Amino acid sequence: MQTTRTTELWNCMRAGDPGALKELYNSFYHFLFSANFAVCTHRDIVKDSIHEAFLNIWINRDKLPPVSSVGGYLNACVRRKLIDALKKESLPEAALLSTDDEHEFSYEEVIIAFQEQEATSKTLKEALLQLTTKQKEAIQLRYFENKNYAEIAELLGCEQRTIYNRIYEAVERLRHYFSAKHTS
Repeated sequence: MQTTRTTELWNCMRAGDPGALKELYNSFYHFLFSANFAVCTHRDIVKDSIHEAFLNIWINRDKLPPVSSVGGYLNACVRRKLIDALKKESLPEAALLSTDDEHEFSYEEVIIAFQEQEATSKTLKEALLQLTTKQKEAIQLRYFENKNYAEIAELLGCEQRTIYNRIYEAVERLRHYFSAKHTS
């Protein structure tokens, strides 16, 4: 799956382009889901591991190396997150079905995974609508533009403590919205 375009996207993402991160996510999501679902059949844990890996990559993008295989690097990041999640959840070793990356999924399983991704994307858009304009602005600056709290406070002309509170409240709203959607 490694192409010149993928390498360009990786380098653009490392330079701070959120569009490149989004394109990498969209390009590799199904591959990452399939490869890691072969290891752990807990769909939510696999999806969370993918999301956490991409969030971690974005946050640490300025420290990331150039890589020869973007897909391999991404899969290794997701696999580490998945293993950490399984340890944290104290799931039995039986949760790890196979480490064989050549497991193929049926057409139905791929369609289900795709529909789940679309549903998650829709839920995220709905969740963001629950935030105030100021919360959205703070989240954008913190997580997508990688500004620190002091920089955000200066940009928005308010106290740093206010920014902590806005981001905390926004994350709590998002968390509450997602948990309400996933329990219904």
